[in-house]
Amino acid sequence: MAKGKKTLDSRAEGFKKSFERHLDQVEEAEQAGDLVRLRRNLEYAIEAWLGYTSCASSPTIRASRESNAEKLIDWLESLPEDPADFQPRDQQAEAGTKRKPPAGGKGSGGKGKQAEEGGKDFIPVERPTLTFSDIAGLEDVKEDIRLKMIYPFAHPEAAARYKIRRGGGVLLWGPPGTGKTMMARAVAGEIDAAFFTVKPSEIMSKWVGDSEQNIQALFNSARSHERSIVFIDEIEALVPARREQQSSVMSRLVPQILAELEGFDTANKNPLLFIGATNEPWSLDPAVMRPGRFDEKVYVGLPDLAARRKILELNLKGRPLAEDVDLDELAKLTEGYSGADVKNICEKAAAEVFLKAVRSREDGDEATDVDPPIGMVDLQSVLRSTFPSVNAEDLEKFLDYRDASSRTGSPE
Repeated sequence: MAKGKKTLDSRAEGFKKSFERHLDQVEEAEQAGDLVRLRRNLEYAIEAWLGYTSCASSPTIRASRESNAEKLIDWLESLPEDPADFQPRDQQAEAGTKRKPPAGGKGSGGKGKQAEEGGKDFIPVERPTLTFSDIAGLEDVKEDIRLKMIYPFAHPEAAARYKIRRGGGVLLWGPPGTGKTMMARAVAGEIDAAFFTVKPSEIMSKWVGDSEQNIQALFNSARSHERSIVFIDEIEALVPARREQQSSVMSRLVPQILAELEGFDTANKNPLLFIGATNEPWSLDPAVMRPGRFDEKVYVGLPDLAARRKILELNLKGRPLAEDVDLDELAKLTEGYSGADVKNICEKAAAEVFLKAVRSREDGDEATDVDPPIGMVDLQSVLRSTFPSVNAEDLEKFLDYRDASSRTGSPE
């Protein structure tokens, strides 16, 4: 199994390097006004990216990469057939014209300062009502976050007296499905903050300079609110470890993000919080881990026994349950499962019993007045066919990284 995973990682790295190489060629061709070379290398870049997408380690990562692939394909399809109709970006700017961007990229619409600066107009998705009381377990994680992100807002005078700054960056890292996104939303709920949740694919653009402008527009939008949180999942896609063969897009984008993080220290009447989440902390640029950027690095691990019981209780609440359902026993049986796994088990068991009830009704069963409750046997049946999403090998990698980081002073 380890050998197969290593082979997959090797293939993914090969596809990624090929993509970055051809993307650099695309940008050079665009600047030179060479439509033929641009089109050819863009086709190669798309092919490499699709290969990279096929190596995704989770559905979430695959979906994000597929979104980027669609933008590349849209860009390719928007190119003119006749080289005489093609204009490099700088020539278009001089002529005061705009080329049609790829779908999801920078458009001609948008209002306000962000649009004038060329970046996207970012709008807060919501003001979450979720709080820490709605999240099972993770008490050590909650306390770390309270100290860094909540207490300074709740007690501003004391924070000022002790020179504890409000705002800053926190990195949530750990296995997938452990509640990092929910934790970020709960922080916004705790301090009643505008919550900006942004995907890397919404930031990234293949147009020269657009990605940097999108980052700047995002943070400018966030700073316009009295309290705001910027949350970016899969942050490693925006600030990956830099290499000699770095894509020119990333070589410009990473410094822009680091500059925005450095800006947390400047005087600002509306301090903001930046939360990044990652399942691959070892893939991040080490520069982002320095003090003043991600000041706190919080490991969000698998739920313990008490947390698993609470997750079961929350996800079975309000559903018809048989008296034989033993939450304590189920909590023991789900050791090694993530919070998302436990939630999924509850939902699958409920769906199977619901299906039985529907079939019974459609078959004309006279005893359909009372729907069957979810029994212990139903939950155990689903549990037997559902395996943890985080295998032992992957979990060991996270724990080894945590231990190594505690010795070197990097994440946690």
